[in-house]
Amino acid sequence: MADPFSIVASTAGILDLSWRIGSYLGKVKSAASKIEIDLAALSFEVNALIGVTESIQSLWNDNKEKPLDKLSPDVKRIGGLWQDINLVLRGCRDVMGRLALLVEDVIGKDGIRVQGKRDGIRKVLRKQSNDVAIHEFRQQITSHQNSLQLTLSALNLISTAADIASEVSLNKHFYIPRAVSSIFAGRVDLLEDLRNSLFDAFAATGKQHAQKRFVVFGLAGSGKTEFCCKFAQDNRQSFWGVFWINASSRQSVQHTYSSIAQAGGVEPNERAAKDWLANLDRPWLLIIDNADDLSTPLEEHFPEGDRGIILVTTRNPVNRVHGTVGQGSYHFEKLAETEANDLLLRAACEPAPWSTTAQDNATRITNHLGFLALAVLQAGKAIAKRICTLANYLEVYDRSWRRIRRLRRKSDQGGEEETINMNVYSSYEIIIRGLEATDSLATQDAVQLIKMFSFFSWEDLRIDVLTMSVEHPRRQTRHDEDEAAKTTMKLVVKSPSWKTKFKEWIIWAFTALQKDITGSVLPAVLRDDKGNFDEDRLMDALDQLNQLSLVYYQEASESYSMHPLIHTWVRERPQMSTSEQALWCQAAITALARCILLPPLDAITSSESLRRHLLPHISHVLKYQKNIAKALSDKQKTRQTPWFSLKHDFGRAQAIESAKFSLIYVQNGYFSEAEALQVKTRDFVCARLGMEHIQARRITLFLAGTYSLQMRTNIAAKLQEEVLDACKTYLGPKDLETLKVMNILGTSRRYQGRFSEGRQLLEKAIEGLTEVLGREHEDTLQAMDDLGQLEWMYLNYAQARDLHTKAVSGMTKVLGPLNRRTLIAKEHLAMACLSFEGDVLVDGPRAHDTMVEVFEERKSRLGKENPWTLYAICNLARVKSGLGDHEEAEKLMRTALPIAQRNLGENHNGTLSGQAHLGKVLVRQGRFVDAESLFLDAIRRQRYESSARDDGEHPDRIAALFYLLGCNQAQGKIGDAMRVCEELVQAVSTIGGQGLGLLHPFAKQLQVKREELKRLLEVSQVVVSSDLEPDVAVSSGKELVPA
Repeated sequence: MADPFSIVASTAGILDLSWRIGSYLGKVKSAASKIEIDLAALSFEVNALIGVTESIQSLWNDNKEKPLDKLSPDVKRIGGLWQDINLVLRGCRDVMGRLALLVEDVIGKDGIRVQGKRDGIRKVLRKQSNDVAIHEFRQQITSHQNSLQLTLSALNLISTAADIASEVSLNKHFYIPRAVSSIFAGRVDLLEDLRNSLFDAFAATGKQHAQKRFVVFGLAGSGKTEFCCKFAQDNRQSFWGVFWINASSRQSVQHTYSSIAQAGGVEPNERAAKDWLANLDRPWLLIIDNADDLSTPLEEHFPEGDRGIILVTTRNPVNRVHGTVGQGSYHFEKLAETEANDLLLRAACEPAPWSTTAQDNATRITNHLGFLALAVLQAGKAIAKRICTLANYLEVYDRSWRRIRRLRRKSDQGGEEETINMNVYSSYEIIIRGLEATDSLATQDAVQLIKMFSFFSWEDLRIDVLTMSVEHPRRQTRHDEDEAAKTTMKLVVKSPSWKTKFKEWIIWAFTALQKDITGSVLPAVLRDDKGNFDEDRLMDALDQLNQLSLVYYQEASESYSMHPLIHTWVRERPQMSTSEQALWCQAAITALARCILLPPLDAITSSESLRRHLLPHISHVLKYQKNIAKALSDKQKTRQTPWFSLKHDFGRAQAIESAKFSLIYVQNGYFSEAEALQVKTRDFVCARLGMEHIQARRITLFLAGTYSLQMRTNIAAKLQEEVLDACKTYLGPKDLETLKVMNILGTSRRYQGRFSEGRQLLEKAIEGLTEVLGREHEDTLQAMDDLGQLEWMYLNYAQARDLHTKAVSGMTKVLGPLNRRTLIAKEHLAMACLSFEGDVLVDGPRAHDTMVEVFEERKSRLGKENPWTLYAICNLARVKSGLGDHEEAEKLMRTALPIAQRNLGENHNGTLSGQAHLGKVLVRQGRFVDAESLFLDAIRRQRYESSARDDGEHPDRIAALFYLLGCNQAQGKIGDAMRVCEELVQAVSTIGGQGLGLLHPFAKQLQVKREELKRLLEVSQVVVSSDLEPDVAVSSGKELVPA
């Protein structure tokens, strides 16, 4: 007889689930009238199950404790019946499980009630996408509802649902490129085989000793990604996290890994995400999709270590060598005939049972399409949309094939894969031409949207990006009008010259038409004509594309994705001329640029997630724009007759687009890409308007800021100096803009080691800002805080603390205690309690508490790997070391330093400074050898090339040399200490600016130290040259560098 526990649990569970499903269906049909009829019928059949189940439960309870010999004279028959029931339960497990998931999918995350028109459309859309599955469930339930087998199948559904519900809590993260289609068909045996291969070895030992990898390779459109997504969905409860990366390009890998990093709470970049996965002690699955980029070895995408399971999809058969479990790989070419026919008829919404004629037509179609999954699916969608029928599909397909072949004959593309792709392309073409031939507003909008989408990245296009492309220009316009009103009321020291006004008039007149055209280079549904944007119209167009599987909707992220083949075909179909490509590429650029707001508005409306989201779309559209420009140029060169043509120059609109895109690149850490766009924009603006125009000065400061973020302080300061000179000339020395730029340049001079000049600039800025804005204004307080840092560099610790104290007090009142600027000032105040040597001067416990506050706040707001958080960790460690807690200080620094090396780079000033401070902590612990190794690495001159002065040393290198001197002296290596001291004396003579280094207080300390070392050398009678270590050499008798 069957297991009594499973029978009891099943009978109790089915009643609960049936009542729940029936209740859901009853509420859904009252909430959305469009899906009432079908769900009402399904609700009736579920209610019938409740009655049957109650009878079965009663029968079992009455007989479960009776001895088998008293249950019936035919004991074997009854026992066999229950055994058969268990077999039926296992066989129907997948079918009934999908019923429960389908009902929840139709309901959606917003619950039973319809939350507005958009939610109603989504519920209808989800129901429409599951029409075939609903119809099949109804047939199955109707045909079996009066039999014991059906009832117990439903019991098993509840048992399975309860098991899954208890296990699903294990899964915290689930991210796949698209939801698995409800009509998924075929390869069930492979799914089971893959599961066994991946899980059997682990189940036997309870441990994983090596990273498990499996490769699925084959032709595009053969169902590789769908197969892996299906595996992830079926086994979701087995993984704490299911993740996905797009490996089609280097940048796509970086972007999708940054999304994984978010889940781990680490800095959003590829290296941080890999490290997090490599050290994650929970089971995870990673799908590496479309690994076809030959420029990057596949193994570079793997997290290190022995943890996790990785599935790879690729067209490159060479990648199968990376499989490590089971047979290592599957080769996907085509579906089996029965699987392909089943997929086609399901997608076509053909009612079952299928007639012989329908099956014969399906066989002819699938055979003609080479049983390729994606081509078969698209054929079914075309039939379901009534663009053609099962009977005449091949006729329509052949016409499409011949037309495409004729138009593509001039191209050099060919080969087996191109021929097979033509099966898919022809299927797409039938659908797209069907849309183009329809006169409805929704279908015409859908055609325009799909053409624009083909120039974005093919995955993860959020709906809010489309709506922001309409809403944000309104906000920008209101802001510009307010700023213009303020400008007219502002008294300026010097009115704009006639030359400046003429330049302005010329450039604005020349680009007036371009400005109007740019607004219209958008799909009609996104044009905000007189404020009449209709969001429901946008949703209707997107629904059209989703129903045809031209895009896939991801409800969790409210975004859309496209299959890469569809993405390519829409953009490069023969009917799409180069000129039309240029048009829709510009539409994509315009849409992206319009949703980006420049400072100060970006701080209000933009978010870190949005900035990361826009990055791949911007990169893709700029790549396509470059390719199209080259194609147009090549065509012009081949023309026999030199016709006049309007050349697409870099104009005002392009300058604004480049500035906005560069902002996204900067915010994502892609400084080189941002620099290229900013240089082009600055050259354009400065050439036409000159530095007397505010926009020229702003883009110059923007570019200087990008250089500063790359630690290229010299070139940044040069640009800032140009802006300051222009401000003095055209605005006057006391203008607010002049004073702000003066403060910026003064800070850069400090980083360059030009302390004297920096001090003069900051003091003038504070004086002027106090006069214009008052002492309590945040800009004045910021300048005080900056001057406090410079005073600390002069070893004027008391003056530094006084300035920082005023800055903290004022910012706390004006900005609040936890504002970003306030926290920076608090950090500076805490560090002013330490001397240059790292000793606590005053109020050590309070400095410690302040740094703890700053660290915790940044970790909470910015993340534990953000550069500002790492900076706080290092400074907290310095305070702890100053208080004598060296072990805890070392622990903090060793936590932060590898992250800084990974995220910022080994030659970043912050990384080098942290390395030197760690060495200082080791010296205090008496671990001189380890400390010396760190110092020698940190003082290599080439590591400071981008930020040191041409005629002097970087302050951080001077600090590291000083720490090395103390380390050598503590070890009794007086000769080495003396040589470092001589190099320091030479280096310090350059700091302060204009040869004033010898007047710096630190220079006096060095003179005292040199005399001390001389006396020690005389006492020990040690020859300097005999004390050199074998791995250290002297260059020109002055500079100490590793050999």
